[in-house]
Amino acid sequence: MTVCPKCESANIHRSRSRSRWEAWRKEITGKRLFRCHDCSWRGWGIDDGPTAADVEREAAARADAPDPPNIKDTALARNDQREPIDITRLDY
Repeated sequence: MTVCPKCESANIHRSRSRSRWEAWRKEITGKRLFRCHDCSWRGWGIDDGPTAADVEREAAARADAPDPPNIKDTALARNDQREPIDITRLDY
C-alpha cells in the first residue's frame, strides 16, 4: 500500500496490531495494518513489500558475489575419473 485510501496521501506507514484479533488476522491473511499521518486513517491493506531507492538498488547490485574464477586448467580442477557409486555398499 503506497497511498492512503481516504486522502490519497503518500505519507502512510505500517501500524502495529492492537489486539489479539488484529494479530491473528495479520497472520492468516496477506493484509497488514496501515496508518496515514495526514488524515489519521487506520486500516487494512496489502503490503507491497519494501521499497528501495535507485541508489539502494545500485548498491545491492554491487554487493552481489562475483562469478567464481575459472579453475579448469589449474591444480584445483576436479578430476572427473571417479568410481561409480555402489548404492548397496552405502548401508555398511
